[in-house]
Amino acid sequence: MDYILSRVESFIVGMVLGPVPILFCFVSAWFTSTVLLEDENTVAVIALSGAGVGLIIDFLFLKRWVRGAYQINNKVLAAIYIFYSIGVFGFCMGIPILNFPVGMMAGIYTARKMYHIKAGAEECNRSIKRTCVFTALVMVLICCLLTLWAIAGQMIGYRLETPVLSFTLTAPVFFGVVLTGGSGLVLLQYWLTYKAAKLALRFWTA
Repeated sequence: MDYILSRVESFIVGMVLGPVPILFCFVSAWFTSTVLLEDENTVAVIALSGAGVGLIIDFLFLKRWVRGAYQINNKVLAAIYIFYSIGVFGFCMGIPILNFPVGMMAGIYTARKMYHIKAGAEECNRSIKRTCVFTALVMVLICCLLTLWAIAGQMIGYRLETPVLSFTLTAPVFFGVVLTGGSGLVLLQYWLTYKAAKLALRFWTA
């Protein structure tokens, strides 16, 4: 694939790829040291050292990754997407509001890749739909995590009191809400990813 990224595009790609090794090494070091050690100060030092390792990895490889941004293996891209999806899900305390922009970014990336390789209309549509299906499936995973989180928090049987409505979350009501709400989130993720990709593709090919 023969293409040259602009400075703006290189910066954006770098801002997406750069944090991955830093956050991954930080979280891995923190989690491992927390399990094996008891001293909080030592855990903090090891976690920060992990972040330092991530910075070194960026220093050595980030420019190469940015230059080959649209040649990255699909499995690696999938891993990066899942990493960010779970990360923003945790950051938002179990509310998947930021997962939608992450999916839209995946759609824009796919559109930009199709633009660079000068793909035909059929290949563009096929690649965009694959991306939409993947982001929707990841949203299914997020919904499953959210459901497990709610069950662990003993939401079944919880009494909800609001100014408009009051009811108890019995098991049928709980799973009805989960299925209805989860289906809506999955469909919305698919639609937003699709629209972002199509609008981006239309913009660059206009």
